[in-house]
Amino acid sequence: MHNKLQGDEAAFAAKYALGTRAGEYAIHGGGWPVRVRGVEGVVAVVVVSGLKQEQDHGIIVQCVSELLESMGVDVAEKRKED
Repeated sequence: MHNKLQGDEAAFAAKYALGTRAGEYAIHGGGWPVRVRGVEGVVAVVVVSGLKQEQDHGIIVQCVSELLESMGVDVAEKRKED
């Protein structure tokens, strides 16, 4: 979200009609939705927090890549929609 909205918290709040609840949300990196083929919607979320958002995100990418590789999934072949 942070990159998609260039860090604009007000645009984020307006886009998702958060109103007075906007302060309950952050648009920083560090979260990754988990989707399962054949299942509608997001089934889980991986979240890392405590470092710079790019580092938080990098840890998730590394761990998910290692998990997929251990499962025999060719990570280089993965697409965003998979």
